[in-house]
Amino acid sequence: MMNLKLVGSKFTKINAERNPEFNGKLEIKTNIKNISLENNKETKDILKLLYNFEIDYNELGKISIEGILFLSSDSKTIKELLKIQKNKKYESPEYIAITNLIIQKASIKAFELEEELGLPIHIKLPTLSVKNQ
Repeated sequence: MMNLKLVGSKFTKINAERNPEFNGKLEIKTNIKNISLENNKETKDILKLLYNFEIDYNELGKISIEGILFLSSDSKTIKELLKIQKNKKYESPEYIAITNLIIQKASIKAFELEEELGLPIHIKLPTLSVKNQ
């Protein structure tokens, strides 16, 4: 089992816009890019991941969030993740776990921006319903 822990994160760039004149058909596309994954210079058991998280509402608007995640793990996992990055094997369980961390961190900020700009929420939130007897 992969031993990967989020030890820090920060946003480096946030851009959000809405077109007030929009009256067309709504389309929402989400794009997540892992820009780079490297050993942290100060601490070798920490990985530094730069990412870009984008929600494109087509002509309605756009949200773009860039950030850094600091991930801690054992040396074997770190070597494996660096190898995955180098070989671009993005469907591995380790890489999917990292992508999920990006989604969690960036989505929280995106929800705030969507609320402030009156943009639709980019993912379906869980809802409760009454169980029929």
